[in-house]
Amino acid sequence: MRKVLLAAAVLLTATTGCVPSLGVLQTESAGQTGCVPESIGVSNGRMVNGGYLWNASCNGKTYLCTDLSSGPKSGQVSCAVAQ
Repeated sequence: MRKVLLAAAVLLTATTGCVPSLGVLQTESAGQTGCVPESIGVSNGRMVNGGYLWNASCNGKTYLCTDLSSGPKSGQVSCAVAQ
């Protein structure tokens, strides 16, 4: 059920161009960082071509995360350790 709600939030964000809420970004980052949503700090969020970009921080590491809002991988979130 949680995945369905998260997918709905991502779809709504993608189709309306709205900025995702802090809770949505923390939850999206959790699966990519291995940290629980409550321990993730979110910063530098901004709209970019075809999606949303933000930094997620936890356990002393900062990750660059993206949420694609168009194309065949719409709604896909990925994070990598920031350089």
